[in-house]
Amino acid sequence: MNSLEKRTILITEGGKTSGIPALSQKWVESRKFLLFLPPTVISNGIDLKEWCEITQFIKNDLHWLLKLPHHKFWSQTIYDKSLHSSLVSFLQEAPRFYSEEKNILKASPPAWNLFKETQKLVFLTFIRMATHKESKDSYISPEVFGQLIYDNFIFDVPKMMDLSILFGPTNSVLLSKMFKNIFANQPQYKFDLEETAKGLTKVFQLVLGELGLDSSQAAGSVNCGSLSAEEIDELVTYMLDISATLWYFVDIYTEATSILIKANIQNQLADFYEKGIPYLCRQVEIMPQNVKQKMTRNLNSARKFLLQIYNALLHYGSIRLLLSQSNEDGSWDREEPVELWLDWLTCLVSERQRHFLIDYNLIFQVQDDIDLIAQLGIQMDSTRVEYVKAGLKEFRVEFGLSLTPASLRASDGGVDPVKMNGLILQVKELLPDLQENFIQVCLKHYDFNPEAVINAVLEDNLPPHLNESHSIPDTQPIPEVFVGFEEPTDISKKTRTKTVHFNEMREVLNDKQDMKSLILDRVDEQLAAEYEDEYDDTYDGHAVGSEEPDAHNGEEEFRRSFVVPRVLRPKMEEESDDEEDFHQPEEKPKDHFVTNPEELRALAEQRRLSRRGNYRPGPTPSQRNVVGGPRGQGQEKETIVARRHKTENKTRGANHNRRSMADRKRREF
Repeated sequence: MNSLEKRTILITEGGKTSGIPALSQKWVESRKFLLFLPPTVISNGIDLKEWCEITQFIKNDLHWLLKLPHHKFWSQTIYDKSLHSSLVSFLQEAPRFYSEEKNILKASPPAWNLFKETQKLVFLTFIRMATHKESKDSYISPEVFGQLIYDNFIFDVPKMMDLSILFGPTNSVLLSKMFKNIFANQPQYKFDLEETAKGLTKVFQLVLGELGLDSSQAAGSVNCGSLSAEEIDELVTYMLDISATLWYFVDIYTEATSILIKANIQNQLADFYEKGIPYLCRQVEIMPQNVKQKMTRNLNSARKFLLQIYNALLHYGSIRLLLSQSNEDGSWDREEPVELWLDWLTCLVSERQRHFLIDYNLIFQVQDDIDLIAQLGIQMDSTRVEYVKAGLKEFRVEFGLSLTPASLRASDGGVDPVKMNGLILQVKELLPDLQENFIQVCLKHYDFNPEAVINAVLEDNLPPHLNESHSIPDTQPIPEVFVGFEEPTDISKKTRTKTVHFNEMREVLNDKQDMKSLILDRVDEQLAAEYEDEYDDTYDGHAVGSEEPDAHNGEEEFRRSFVVPRVLRPKMEEESDDEEDFHQPEEKPKDHFVTNPEELRALAEQRRLSRRGNYRPGPTPSQRNVVGGPRGQGQEKETIVARRHKTENKTRGANHNRRSMADRKRREF
């Protein structure tokens, strides 16, 4: 049998037979579908009986519609506008799973049962509308089906989102098949979804505008004025409706995540969370007690849905892709999903999305993703991974949250006594004046986080009940050094040179007399204690190599006079020098505050002469004897030294080739 759009049905009217297309207004019956009324109208002028009558009419009409043959059902669906209005009113006004409007209906069991039956018929109606083939004889070609549902607005993206929030918690499997069939037969819906994603980003901005927070303000940093309890309740409910609707739609139709990512909705979502949630939390805290519980529950639900949406978007292009492709060949690029994961997390850290990242890590552990990627055998950029870990740890410290691994915590909420002593030692190492009982109380208050305790003490930011009963020492704040991510500190590995002696330093700082000498002595002692290598410093006090003319300052330099090597001295002179060294030890020059000017001038003259040549105390250059005695009778040592000096310094004056020519002459003869 032909498809529905090509089929013709023969009818006989007045004895005349004619063919009518299967899709024709001829098959439409005149029937007025009523609009669904929300349960809130029951307490606003319409009694429960009247509401039940209207809902019963809707139920009967839908029951009649579902019993129609294939061609009449689709003709009624396409040409009856009241049917669409009735279905849209139910999607918009039906109470959601979080709404308290259900309590109005649950108070009357007949009304509640009537609503549940009507809701089921609405769902079955949309299921049939999304099915292009009911049997081998009743079907519509996929191309015509996609055109019919799109041109006649039978389905659109807002309707699919409303279906997700109404029926997603209980019928996600059927909805998933429905949405896949709709998007597969009409790709135009994907373009509509892109526009919807852009609209959602504007919705987040509008909510921030209602709160008085724009994109340039920090989270809750500006008091945007007081809002009434009704306004806060409406904003919280509106945010819950948006987040829950978007989450169920993404969860049911996972292919939508790629379209939402292209619209950059993840960054807008994180920014909205970072700026709006802290402000709403503070506003809810000051609400009256009769509405505070409800608003807190709705706000926490909205926070959870927003975090789940971000996680679904993040995992769709990274973790889920890696898991789905793990069993295939290695021809595809496995680094790209990992880079996407790192890009998103590093972006959160660099933009300091503190509230969002901390809450996200509470539900979806970042370390779990890192471990999973490592188990798949994929190398991650260690620098960026550590950057994410350090940023997360820094944010937790700023808010005073625990950095202690879950494995350290006992089942009763405390820690093991041995590990408690280790935590107390970490605090006492930097704050030795605190009592152990006081440190233990502080650790319990700060969830056994030693870093948070140290910060609170140094910043004088302890809670009143801790600050009143204990005196805190007056210590200077010390910049905190973060250790590895969730790694316990090993106290036994700390060296003595890294220990800060606060008592000694405080005494030194309080004593203002002769501060300079005390500091210098202290530095010398520390350097001597830390000097443990085997470096040979025998010649550290001697000048080695040529020196520039301006290498020294005359008034600060005391050079050791040149000493003739022992092998070049005369024998008697050597013995006499040894005796002098043995019997008359050299006395150190006195350290005068002001050096004698005559000595300074003499030293300057010696340096000037040394720069002109290899200066040695002794005979002047004019007194050097280079002639010596007759040949064959030997020469004196002074003559040999003078000749060597003349040979080595031939190039200092004019005719710089004399030395090289003399060497050449010596080689030839």
